[in-house]
Amino acid sequence: MNPNEFTQCFNLAKALDLVSASRKVNGVLYVYNAAGQAKPWDSFAAEYPLERLQAMVNRSQQAH
Repeated sequence: MNPNEFTQCFNLAKALDLVSASRKVNGVLYVYNAAGQAKPWDSFAAEYPLERLQAMVNRSQQAH
């Protein structure tokens, strides 16, 4: 995943309140949820690929 794809995914995840921050620890990128729980980015991205995040945002916008 290139930096642009990360930014796109992270911003979508943040808009969906799935993440609130990111941090690199010992070379591993972690994302944090609103409760402050950390998850490795690779694990998060596997669970929420870009296409899924885009679909979730689209559904959210249609609901409003």
